[in-house]
Amino acid sequence: MVFVSMIRTQLRYTFGQRPRVEDLERMVSYMRRRRAQGLDPVPWRLFGTLRGWGRPDPGRVRARQARSLRQTVEYVYRYVPFYREALDAARVKPADIRSQADVHKLPITRKDQLCDSPEAFISRYPGLAPTTIASTSGTSGKPMRVYLTAEEMRYWVASGAMRNLISGHLGPTDIVQTHRNLNGSAGGLVGVMTARMSGALVLTFGGRGTLDEHVESIFQERSIPGKKPKVSQLATFPSHLWALTYRAVERGFDFGNSGLERITAGGAMVSEDLRQRVLDTWGVRLHEGYGLNDTFTCGAFQCGQSDRLHWPDSSGYAEVLDPKTAEPVPPGEPGVLAITSFYPHRQLTPLLRYWTGDLVTLSPDPVCVCGAATTQILDILGRADHMVVVGGNNYYPHTIGDSLLAFPELAMPPRFTLRTEQREDAQYAILDVEVRGSLSDDEEHELRQQIEKGTILSRNWEVNAGSVKLVVNLRPLGSIEHPFPYKLEEGSGPTPWAQ
Repeated sequence: MVFVSMIRTQLRYTFGQRPRVEDLERMVSYMRRRRAQGLDPVPWRLFGTLRGWGRPDPGRVRARQARSLRQTVEYVYRYVPFYREALDAARVKPADIRSQADVHKLPITRKDQLCDSPEAFISRYPGLAPTTIASTSGTSGKPMRVYLTAEEMRYWVASGAMRNLISGHLGPTDIVQTHRNLNGSAGGLVGVMTARMSGALVLTFGGRGTLDEHVESIFQERSIPGKKPKVSQLATFPSHLWALTYRAVERGFDFGNSGLERITAGGAMVSEDLRQRVLDTWGVRLHEGYGLNDTFTCGAFQCGQSDRLHWPDSSGYAEVLDPKTAEPVPPGEPGVLAITSFYPHRQLTPLLRYWTGDLVTLSPDPVCVCGAATTQILDILGRADHMVVVGGNNYYPHTIGDSLLAFPELAMPPRFTLRTEQREDAQYAILDVEVRGSLSDDEEHELRQQIEKGTILSRNWEVNAGSVKLVVNLRPLGSIEHPFPYKLEEGSGPTPWAQ
C-alpha cells in the first residue's frame, strides 16, 4: 500500500497538485520504521527517485509556477472576498494572468490590510474549516491573525517529516531542543510537530528557564531507549544562540562532548560572525531558515552545499521589488521580497504579492551551485520599515511608543529609537528616548530602571533569560535626529502600562 502512495504522490507532484495527506502520512510512517531499524528510509532503488522529485529543470519549474499562478488567481477571485474586490477595482480578470510576466498586474497585499480585515482573506470554498490562528504584529502593531485548517497543518507537518527522513537530517534516534515560542507561531508549531512525526524527542523550552539551564540541557547525558545520549539538534533564534554559546564558553563546557550534530537558527538575520562563532565552538555548520507566519507554507531552507536559501517554487512565487516604487528590480539586486502563496498548497488564506518588508537578494541563476533548479535567496539584508527584531520578536514603533506613555517624565508623544548590537556576551537592545525636562542623577537612574522593567521590551523572554540585554539611554528633548514614527492617538496620555 505504501508503494501505491509513493507513486500517487509523485504523480501529483509532477502535475503541480498537492499530494494527499493520507498518502504522505503513510509514507512517513513507513520511512520512520525503516530509520528506526537503521535502514535507508526507502529501498535503494526508490531512494534516488524520491530525492529527485524536487530537482526538475528550470523550464519545468517556470511552467509549473505559471500553472499554479493561474490556478491561484482563479481560486482567490472566486472564493476570497478581499481579492475579488481588489481585482475588480484593478480591472483585472483571472484570464489576464497567463504567466509570471503578468504578475505585475496583480495588487500588492500589505500587512495593514491583513491586520484590518483578516476575515476578508478567508476562502469561502465549501467545506473549509479554520481550526488554528497564527498571530503576529502588523506594521501598525495591531495583532495580525492568519487562519489555518487542520488539513493544511497535517499536510505541512507530513511534508516536513518526509523531507527530514529522506535527507537524514532528523529521525527517530534524535533529541531536539527548541527555544521557539509556540504561542501563535505557525512555523514554530509546525516545526515541533514535524520533528515529532519524524520520530524525534522534542524538548520545548519556549520562554522557560535561564541560560544556564538551557546550556546544561544541551550537555546533559540521558538514557532513553532508542535515543542518542545527548541533544543532537538545536533550534533557536540567532541572539539566543549567540548568548548560549558565550555562556557555554564562560562556564568551561567541552564543546567536543556536546553531542550536537545540527544547529538551525531563524526568526532574525544570521550574521557571518555568528556562523563562524558556531563553527569555531560547537564544531558544526549553522543552518539558516526563512519564513513568516503570514506565508508559512513558503519557508525557505538552506542549501546543503552553500549559504543560499532554496525557495519552495512549488508552493509559492517570490519576486523582489523596489522599496519605494514597488517595481521589479533586476536579478541579483536587493529589494523587498513579495510572496504569492499558491493554491492548493495554501487553501484557506492564499496571498497575492504579499509585501513582506524584508530586504533580500535573489540569485539571477535559476540553478543553485548544488545542481537544484530552484529560486535562491542569496542574502537577507534587513527590514525596509522601522520594525526592529529583538531576539526572536518583532517590535514596531506603535507598540514601543504605547508602552512609553506610562512615563510622564518623557517627551509626549514619545520620541525614541531602538537598535540592536551584537556584542561578545549577548545581543543588546538599545532604546534611546527623550525626556521632557532636566533630571538629577538619581532621578535618571530610577527612570531608566522603571523603563527597563516597564516597557513592552521587558516582556521579551530572552531579556528575562539574559540572552538579550536591554539598555535605556535618556536623551535631552529634541536631541534624537530621526525618531521612530509614532503618533499619539486622540485622547491618549500617560497610562498605567508599566504598573
